Formats: sequence, C-alpha cells, structure tokens
Amino acid sequence: MKNILIVAVLVIVFNAIFVFSGGLEMLIKTEQGTEVQKGVSATTVDVFRFTLEDEVRKKIGMPIEGYEPQMFLQVFPGLVETDFDGVEASLGNYIVVDGKLELRVDEDQLVHSAAGAVSRAGVETLLMNVAQRIGIDLSTDGTITDVMRSLTVEG
Repeated sequence: MKNILIVAVLVIVFNAIFVFSGGLEMLIKTEQGTEVQKGVSATTVDVFRFTLEDEVRKKIGMPIEGYEPQMFLQVFPGLVETDFDGVEASLGNYIVVDGKLELRVDEDQLVHSAAGAVSRAGVETLLMNVAQRIGIDLSTDGTITDVMRSLTVEG
C-alpha cells in the first residue's frame, strides 16, 4: 500500500513538472505539426546587435534613450519596415499596420521616453525576420556577415 502511494505521488509530481515546464505546449505543437522555431545563439544576436548599434553611432550619433527602428532604417538601406514586425520594444512591440510600422505600447506600464527602444529580444526577432526575408538560414551555413551585407545595399 505504501509503495502504491509513493508511485502515485511521484506520477503527480512528474506530471506537474512536465506541464509547468512547457512540456504540454511542446506536445501540442508537435501534434499540430507545427515546427518549433529554431533560434540563434546568444552570441550571434549580440554580434548582430553590436554591429547595428555601432553603425548607428558612427553615422547619426549615440542615442540617449535607446535605439529605435527609424535609426536603423536611416542607416541601413537594406532594412525595411516589415523587418520590425513583432520586434519587442522597451514597452510593447512593433507591428506593421497597412504597410506602416507602429509601436503598440503596453498600457499597463508607465510610459516613458525610451518606450520605443528595441530590446535585446527584439534584436533577435529582427535578425530572424531579416534572415527569413533574404533567405539566409543562420542555423546552418548563413552568417551575420551575409545578413549585414544585405542590409548595406538597398533592396
């Protein structure tokens, strides 16, 4: 009797850990046949971010309250507004509405002057959006150099 009770408790604990650690969501995605998105390494995102920000600093100066999409669009002719669709900002995220980029601010937070600054997670989304648009697979043989080369020429 004691062994059955221990096994029952272990099964309940295992299931709780599985559900709360995202296992259930992963199972649902697998059953639906959707592909789990492959990300890029943190180092790759950091190199991309540094490269973008460094070029903005060189060409238009150091922004006081963070880097916003218009700064990147001004410096990199190969970027387009749709590359920023879904990019996370300090307070919200960017979306494309009728072909125009807009910041959708999270109204539950106190709005400040740096609300539109692109976050680190936003830079990763930007990188993935650009790579997908230009057909570079960063998880196989594509490189940041390939991405940056495409951003420096008008597309």
